[in-house]
Amino acid sequence: MPLVVNKTLLALVLALKDVEDVSEAEQDAFRDAADQLQLDPDSWEDHEADLLRVIQANLRLNQLYQTAKSQLDALSSQIPSTLLPTQAELEQAIPTNQTPATRGFAPVIEDDDSHEINNMVINVLTTPKPLETAKKLSRLEQFQQFLKGNRE
Repeated sequence: MPLVVNKTLLALVLALKDVEDVSEAEQDAFRDAADQLQLDPDSWEDHEADLLRVIQANLRLNQLYQTAKSQLDALSSQIPSTLLPTQAELEQAIPTNQTPATRGFAPVIEDDDSHEINNMVINVLTTPKPLETAKKLSRLEQFQQFLKGNRE
């Protein structure tokens, strides 16, 4: 899976962390996107446009997404894997009635076949309250600080 797709998905989760509200229809679209990503990550490009339309329709979410996406695009170095939520942190943040769908974990993002971001996105977007779940992931806050520091 290309790193560009990972940046798109990572930017969405970072935006969800800071947005105050999304509609039921938007949450359904997020779950659908996560389902598609889980079913066939190799054909994600076929479904990415649908998710981007949902993001663009929510003014605040789109602003936060565009900021995160531009920060990610400006990165000249690799993203340190220590700044991404671990599986243990995801399990703590996700309600116990959820069963996280886990694909293989790769130790670094520079590997184009890494599923680490995909796992996080799938786990966050399939929860009943993705905004609350994203806010509970403390490493996302650290990651945002890293992005802000890298931009200056």
